[in-house]
Amino acid sequence: MQRQTIAIIVGGLVVLLAIVAVIIIMRKPTSSETVSTSAVPPSPVSEESIEWKRTFGDSKAKVKVEAFYPIGFGGHEWVEEFVKELIDEFPGKVYAVIIDWSVEEGMMERNKRGLSCGAFLINGKHTVTVDGESVSFLRNPMLGGWTKEQLKKAVAAAVRSAYGGKVPTKPSKAKREAKGKVTTILAFVPCGVTGPYADIKQAFEREHKNIKLREDIENVLVLRNRVRDGATPDVYITIGMREMEPVYQKRNLRPKDMVKVALQRLSLIAPADNPAKLKSINDLASERLRTLGLAKPGASVGYCAQQALQRLKLWDKLRDKVVYANFPAQLKSMVKMGRVDAGIVYRACLYETRTPGERPKLMEGITYVCDIPAKLHDEIPVAVCAFPGAQNVNAALKFVEFMRSKTAAQIFAEWRFDTIQH
Repeated sequence: MQRQTIAIIVGGLVVLLAIVAVIIIMRKPTSSETVSTSAVPPSPVSEESIEWKRTFGDSKAKVKVEAFYPIGFGGHEWVEEFVKELIDEFPGKVYAVIIDWSVEEGMMERNKRGLSCGAFLINGKHTVTVDGESVSFLRNPMLGGWTKEQLKKAVAAAVRSAYGGKVPTKPSKAKREAKGKVTTILAFVPCGVTGPYADIKQAFEREHKNIKLREDIENVLVLRNRVRDGATPDVYITIGMREMEPVYQKRNLRPKDMVKVALQRLSLIAPADNPAKLKSINDLASERLRTLGLAKPGASVGYCAQQALQRLKLWDKLRDKVVYANFPAQLKSMVKMGRVDAGIVYRACLYETRTPGERPKLMEGITYVCDIPAKLHDEIPVAVCAFPGAQNVNAALKFVEFMRSKTAAQIFAEWRFDTIQH
């Protein structure tokens, strides 16, 4: 009887506690207990909250500036600085977006826009006219050959066009007269050569005061296709035999027209933590390796990487582990983000100028494993030509000759290219 009484009491207490808990949960807070919604702002659901996209200024502004750069890789703090200066200089008239393509979503957005390297776009265009000259806002200022002041002038012209005001359509008389004494030559420059090209250009223009270089910087395959289909720059620079052959066939160029000025090498790299514990090219046979990033064989970097693996008798073992990049320039990002356990890239592409004015250094966030012996694959030349039939052939020939000079060779060596004895 006593046990039954105790059980009833315990059961009653449990029921009572449950009722109290329900009352506490359901009880509404009083006005004094209510949290002020004005004190705690709601979580923003906007473009600003997206990891790979940051916005600045008024989204209703008529001028849109987009900056596509791998912010997460470090060394690109200058991009935000430039953007903020534009917003401050043109309040309410410029809307700016920074796309971080170190993140996969940002990379996809960059690829949709047909870009293969960093770029500023003004109302969707990276090449605009500034002071009567065509300027391409690609890469960073040093590598791309443009300045912050030119960017501001280009945005100012877009603002005047959108909001009214005089927009200069041609240089002043003084500028036109000065320009008449100078020959400007157009060079097609692949992204993989912009580092040494910028230094060689600077040295060349110091020696040749009456010749200026204007460059169109793009993916090597994009430039190849443009030349193949009829574009005629004064100077054409390319990398790799597979990039040259279609141009020979379609434009009636002879091999001797293309002057070899340096050689690219292949390197094996891994993510920073090197998950497959690679120490040499032969370690690619290890079961620890799950994925290998390569460029497609239509590009020399991909073709020669596959060729080296075949000669090492590794290809059959690795072919099912290969992940192909859409563009060769993506390989570094794929490795750094850990999307693949290793990648084979051009050695020179591992050295990047992190901020304008600095010298080349090994990129961060990757493990350099080794160079791949050149004897395992076809030669990968950097070649240049003064395009026959171009507007400024004589000036272009002078630049081609300068690219064969000792000065140019020293610059190529600094950027980790192999040099050629002429």
